[in-house]
Amino acid sequence: MIGKKVNVSRNIALRILLYALVLVVFNFMANEFYFRLDLTKEKRYTLSPSSLGLLNKLDDDLYVTIFLDGDLPIEYKQLQSATRDILNEYRLASDGKIKFDFEDILADKDIKEKEAILKDIFQKGLQIEQPDVRPDEAPTQKYILPSGIVFYKGKEYPINLLKRQFGKSLEVEINNSIELLEYEIGTAIRKGLSGKSIKVAFSSGHGELSSTQTADIANSLSEFYSLDRINLNLTDSNCYKNFASDVVNNSQKPVFSILVEGLINQLKSYKGLIIAKPTLEFTEPEKYILDQYVMNGGKIIFLVENLLAEMDSVAKYGQVMTVNHSHNLDDILFQYGVKVKPNLVQDIQCHGIPAINQQTNRPGFWPWIFYPLFSAVDDNPVSRNLENVWGRYCSTIDTTSRKTLKKTVLLRSSPQSRVAANPVLISLDILKNRQDPSNFRNGNQISAVLVEGEFISPFRYRDGVKRSFDLPFSESIEQNSMIVISDGDLIRNQVSSDGRVYPLGYDKFASKQFSTPVEFANKKFFLNCVDYLCDENNLIEVRSKEVILRLLDKSKLKNEKLFWQSFNMILPILIILIFGFVNSFYRKRRWAR
Repeated sequence: MIGKKVNVSRNIALRILLYALVLVVFNFMANEFYFRLDLTKEKRYTLSPSSLGLLNKLDDDLYVTIFLDGDLPIEYKQLQSATRDILNEYRLASDGKIKFDFEDILADKDIKEKEAILKDIFQKGLQIEQPDVRPDEAPTQKYILPSGIVFYKGKEYPINLLKRQFGKSLEVEINNSIELLEYEIGTAIRKGLSGKSIKVAFSSGHGELSSTQTADIANSLSEFYSLDRINLNLTDSNCYKNFASDVVNNSQKPVFSILVEGLINQLKSYKGLIIAKPTLEFTEPEKYILDQYVMNGGKIIFLVENLLAEMDSVAKYGQVMTVNHSHNLDDILFQYGVKVKPNLVQDIQCHGIPAINQQTNRPGFWPWIFYPLFSAVDDNPVSRNLENVWGRYCSTIDTTSRKTLKKTVLLRSSPQSRVAANPVLISLDILKNRQDPSNFRNGNQISAVLVEGEFISPFRYRDGVKRSFDLPFSESIEQNSMIVISDGDLIRNQVSSDGRVYPLGYDKFASKQFSTPVEFANKKFFLNCVDYLCDENNLIEVRSKEVILRLLDKSKLKNEKLFWQSFNMILPILIILIFGFVNSFYRKRRWAR
């Protein structure tokens, strides 16, 4: 009997030693060979190849400070937890080069110190939020900072974690913000790494938007790209000046051919070209230059309109009639699979204008159906999770059935839209009456489209144009992409009377009327357009990542609260009683033998 007990004790001791040895070996292996499995359906904790590519370019430590800390509402805690998770992934993937911390910078500060900190935070472009207060609660002076700063090589880059969307609940906003965390953090890292090796140009010479009108978007683009303006008007002396030395050195060659050849070669150095609201016609040779740029892999964003309609004229005269202002690009756009129609979109879902109500003779801010608020389409990385984009006198876009080209809608009006064909009377008298929704039944109207695939040159069979220039001709390209937007003012920023440039998408009139900043997603949308076409890091693809938060049904939770409370209290007790009864019954049967 004693021998059996000794053997049992020895076996137990050996098992304990074996378990301990296995545990030590397992820990050693875990330290030497790091391995993780992401078992979430949407791969929430797996960085994209684009993000990993950015991290490979880091040659110094990068520090991230997140201000979303302290006593937070439950929704913000979810955002905080998700931010910590994604930063951990960045830290691990960068072999420790990325370091981060969470800091409550308002903790233990008096009122004056808080005011100074909040002012500094605001000036850096970081978000400041106040928690929602229920009707039965007293107002609070508590602030939440869903933002942070990236420090790299002595420079700071802001991060805003919360993406506000008008009309959406905080839970939905938090979910959408979590989906974009990898993209937002990656964008800040990209700013730090940007060597501006990629060149992008605005076209000029055809009445395009001026440098002042595009100052804000140009400033934002210059954070990532080397930005320039290039004159494409062959009859403009400013264009000729750029090639004067070539004309002198090639006196045997026609001047016109030198200009065309020079522009084609010059454009090859640019990854992207932005044509913003041209009001003068492109000649055939100038269109030939654009076409060969596309056929050689160049990316173009066309912001073109077919009708002349300006708010300044409406405000001055009370009404105007639209007229055609042909940019003469219709034929090449049609060959590229897109047709911009000579009409205007009118939408019940619209922005407004400041005006005097002619019935009450009182100033106000009234809905203006010619200013549609475009809904971003969520099935593509360019416009996914964006707020409304502000349009001004926009045309509709139709696409051709060319099978070699894929068309993706980026912006569309609301279902309560209609189309007004040219000529359109634009009159302030529209403000006298409330619009009847039953008259707006044309459905969603397309105003921005991405075209990808094989492009065939419209000059393929135009031998006259090709023979005019002794240049190599590319008649097609197997894979390229471009974006066409039917609103030239989509990237036009407002300018104050003293020349101060407002952020793109910001409306100074609405902001003054409502005493709060009114801003739309025009800048974000256009930056995404340029990034999709030109960013070699391909970080824009991260925007397609979808993270599903399995949120509790609050209504169901309220109705079934008592049941689940009772269930959770009684079930464990029942399990213990059943286990005790079965164990007692088993022991009696066993030892009764």
